[in-house]
Amino acid sequence: MKLALLASIAAGISVGLLAWRERPKPGSVPLVLLMAAQSWWSAALIFQVQAASLEAKLFFIDISWVGVTLLPVAWLLFVLEYGGYNEYTTRRHVAGIMLVPAITIFLVLTNDYHQLVYRGLEIIERNGATMVSRTPAVWFWVIAAYTYLLGLLGLIPMLDLVTSQVRSFRNQSVALLLGLFAPLVTNLLFLFGYLPTAGIDPTPVAFTVSGTACLFALTRFELFGSSPTPIRHARRALYKQMQEGAIVLDTHDTVVDMNDEAASVLQTTREEALGRNLNDVSPDLLSIGGSAGNHVFNPPKNTRSYDVSESQLTDIHDRTIGRIITLHDISDLFRMQQRLEVLHRVFRHNIRTNIQVILGHAGHLATHNSQQKADILKQNAIEIEETGEKVRNIIDVFEEGRKDRENLRLHAILRECVDATARSYPDVTVEYDPGPEDIVVDSLFDIVCSNVIENAAQHNSSSEPWVRVGVEPGEETVTVQVADNGPGIESHELALVEEGTETPLKHGSGFGLALTAWGADIAGGSVAFESDSSGTCVTLEMPVAGRR
Repeated sequence: MKLALLASIAAGISVGLLAWRERPKPGSVPLVLLMAAQSWWSAALIFQVQAASLEAKLFFIDISWVGVTLLPVAWLLFVLEYGGYNEYTTRRHVAGIMLVPAITIFLVLTNDYHQLVYRGLEIIERNGATMVSRTPAVWFWVIAAYTYLLGLLGLIPMLDLVTSQVRSFRNQSVALLLGLFAPLVTNLLFLFGYLPTAGIDPTPVAFTVSGTACLFALTRFELFGSSPTPIRHARRALYKQMQEGAIVLDTHDTVVDMNDEAASVLQTTREEALGRNLNDVSPDLLSIGGSAGNHVFNPPKNTRSYDVSESQLTDIHDRTIGRIITLHDISDLFRMQQRLEVLHRVFRHNIRTNIQVILGHAGHLATHNSQQKADILKQNAIEIEETGEKVRNIIDVFEEGRKDRENLRLHAILRECVDATARSYPDVTVEYDPGPEDIVVDSLFDIVCSNVIENAAQHNSSSEPWVRVGVEPGEETVTVQVADNGPGIESHELALVEEGTETPLKHGSGFGLALTAWGADIAGGSVAFESDSSGTCVTLEMPVAGRR
């Protein structure tokens, strides 16, 4: 027995030293404590057998409990860290796990006063050696049950790794389980009286097997060189950080989990939603998720649109245990689709109209040398050219929307736009109130402001046309108002701004409004129109990017 105990101590020290070198890798420190507990228990048993007096034997029995109680705690902490369950290894959890072992150590040291651990002892003489056998009391069985509980809890993650697709994880877990079962079986046989050891617990002898198994896992299977620790953390991180919203429901539609993105979409928090029925959190989403196929979800008080898809959750017996609802933001896709439809329809309408006019007058001009018809052809050609320029500007806006743009001083943007408009339309009086000169905005507003100011002058048919540009600064946004005394914008022309799209029977005739609305939206701003027969006021609200 002594040689076996010395071998277990040697194996434990070797594994402990190798594990200590692997710090701070997950599981390294608990494995050191595990080997220290094994070695402590083995050493205490050697001294107990070799002790000459009864008092010495009882002393070494008592101090062996330090290793006995620390062993299952270290095992569980090692498995939790090794398997990636670090959320259960915080100081609060460790303190809770150590509560019963701490009570046990205290009761062992004070057993003479209450006899909760042992009720008595028996002196046994065998082969010239004196052995001490103590009768277990109620707390002995409490700590025994607690020890096996911790051992079984640590067994669960290890069994999961036995079936891992990663071969190294399978080999590591099998070696560790072998190291667990050897002392576990030995201790069970001792407790139920199947080992004639004269009252001495031979469990430390089996530590030779467990120490060797751990040593093999460290050296042969690279226990800390190839670790499954990141798996759970990676899955959780991906779930939390995924751009799509994800909601996990049980079979009764109770929200059992959701990521932050889903909570943001539903305008709630995880703490408020968890444990509640989805019907109480978002009845509209529940009705969409429960129907067949994929559908679009438009949350209340939210301008975004989401594609809703659902997948069933099943267990290993193919039983449905819940479902996952995912929310994919398709707002930008919808906007782009609407914008392309508008571009397609308006472009076809304008070009077709101009070409029909040109063809109609070209034949007449060929036989009648009419200056009036020539002027009409020239005007339609100019309109085609202007349409092409507007389309190019819109394409530029889309391209800029995909880039990292610089910021420009708003004062410089407006000053250039006003000067250019005044040169192009000298008959229009352009007034400009510059406001603060240090406000910086997205450079995309250069195209937007230029389009608004130019349109205000170009389409102003008043006898005394004027355009006024004003700036109203705020803390986080700045407002630019462009007012004119032109004929106003017809109601059907505002369909794009009011409804976000057009229909085949209702659409605008130009790209000016589209360029303004889309450009402001892509740059993070907004636009509003007030128009009647006495004029139009366009209000652009822009985020302030800084001051310089």
